[in-house]
Amino acid sequence: MAETTMEIDAINHLLEVEKNASALINDAAQEVDRRLSEAHSKYNTEYKARYDEIAERLEAEYQRKLNSTAEKYQKEIDSYKESLAAKPQNYEAFSSLLDKLIVQ
Repeated sequence: MAETTMEIDAINHLLEVEKNASALINDAAQEVDRRLSEAHSKYNTEYKARYDEIAERLEAEYQRKLNSTAEKYQKEIDSYKESLAAKPQNYEAFSSLLDKLIVQ
């Protein structure tokens, strides 16, 4: 009977050790999850900050180039309009050309 009690005590001790090991593993897994969550949150915040910074810089550069191009083309259009306005208009020759084209 003493051997049975010792065996039961040994088994109970092993079960207690296994229970403690399981608790340690669970605690470690929870710690890993917590640390991963913190790291994920930290790096998402850093990523968003860098993304916003780069997006803002690119947007400003785009607007600057867009405005520069718009000004350039507006000047070209104005120059073209001025050159057209400066050319003499010969309505008689134009009417004659139209009559000639329509009659044929």
